[in-house]
Amino acid sequence: MKPPQDIFAAIGGKRDQLSPKLAGIASYALEKPEQFIRNTSREICSELNTSEPTLIKFCQTFGYSGLSEFRIDFALALARGGVAQGFVEPLTTDRRQVNSESKLRIARQAAIQVSGDQSLLIDNGSTAEAFARALADLPAMTVMTNGILVAQNAMTHKRHTVMLTGGRIRPNSMSLTGPLVESSLGQMRFDTFVMGAASIDATYGLSTFQEDEAQVTRRMMDAAQRVIVLADKTKFLKPALHRICDMGQVDLLVTDLPPNDPKFMELEAQGLRVISAAQNEELPNARV
Repeated sequence: MKPPQDIFAAIGGKRDQLSPKLAGIASYALEKPEQFIRNTSREICSELNTSEPTLIKFCQTFGYSGLSEFRIDFALALARGGVAQGFVEPLTTDRRQVNSESKLRIARQAAIQVSGDQSLLIDNGSTAEAFARALADLPAMTVMTNGILVAQNAMTHKRHTVMLTGGRIRPNSMSLTGPLVESSLGQMRFDTFVMGAASIDATYGLSTFQEDEAQVTRRMMDAAQRVIVLADKTKFLKPALHRICDMGQVDLLVTDLPPNDPKFMELEAQGLRVISAAQNEELPNARV
């Protein structure tokens, strides 16, 4: 079973058909979306007097593997439809748990592509965090990022010069945002900007959760000679949010989609260079 296009609408339409326990979870998600997205599974179960297996069963009813994957799509649906009062951003912990093995393969593949660079600008996000971990065997370089956890991961290698942009801290994503990010880039110029996106569509392009984040990302793109996008398969054909750019502004996309996937082929048909880090694909031995 595939997840629905609009999970918020799907919950509302199916709530009356669910068992009492599952219907109670549905009501909680619809009536208290911020708590549902931000509370731990234990806190949700305690408030509803239910069990974690029942909570997982609820998510699986709509085609999701677990709570983290469900809540990311739920937040996307809220952001797109403006249902919630105020924006509810998915937690970093949820993003990190979804498709983690594929994100690591994508990160390793992307690290090969920057092996000759001297300076990197890196976005925030779970795949960017994996990419920073994948820099372990690369020669010393200068790394700047607006992701606090990305910086921490890059520092563990004890060889790279790591800098954070300025800016206001966004707690849920552990990232820096706002005008100070843009001003901190100043006249700096990087070999490559490595970025992610909340949603990717061959026609609409790249989009993310908030307009200020989209603005910051565009300025980071401007500060680099090359743009590499890291995107696992969960990011494709999600609801379009605040647009960052079209795919024509991307130099390389690294994804876990197999080359025979229609979405992969559609992007290639537009002239975008795409590299697959699917599990059955061999990693190249050198940068191309």
